[in-house]
Amino acid sequence: MRLGKLGYYGDFLVYPLIVVILGVALVRRNTAGHQTGWAACVLGGAALWTLLEYLIHRTFLHRGGVFTVMHAEHHAFPRAYIGTPAWISVPTFTLLVAAPAWLLGGGNVAGGLTGGIMLGYWWYGVVHHVIHHRTALPFARYFSRLRRHHQLHHHSAIGGNFGVTTVMWDVLLGTTIAAPITPRSAPQARHPKI
Repeated sequence: MRLGKLGYYGDFLVYPLIVVILGVALVRRNTAGHQTGWAACVLGGAALWTLLEYLIHRTFLHRGGVFTVMHAEHHAFPRAYIGTPAWISVPTFTLLVAAPAWLLGGGNVAGGLTGGIMLGYWWYGVVHHVIHHRTALPFARYFSRLRRHHQLHHHSAIGGNFGVTTVMWDVLLGTTIAAPITPRSAPQARHPKI
């Protein structure tokens, strides 16, 4: 959905703040052993986010329905402030991640896993913003590779390149779009299994 600047940039502040609050609450309540387990859950949640990012992008945003219509607006206007406002995404993460994790593993697991997924979502927002809005790129090699990958997603007639923060899932699941053939190089196109 189209957002104002405050709503769009709000995620860049909201998610790190939530993770810091979760971390401070854990440190104040638990021993070092619990803190180590929490940190492992954060790392696991961040890694899990990369798969969720890929699956959400591939299925909900490109397979029909209301989300596909909203995502099509992003494809038509890639520099517009389009996203999910924090007042929707934070309760969604709480309901779909934190609550089940709390029931299955307790507060440390829920806080760590949710914190990691939220950090992954935050990083996705940063990467996606830089890809579409910045010309001078910090960490130029990383962002340039992802920008190229994502631009092929936006401008190819075949579906693919659904990962934004990593190309790993596209490679593993066969949805990588090869670069257009140029006179200097002639890579073989890999057609995605959609």
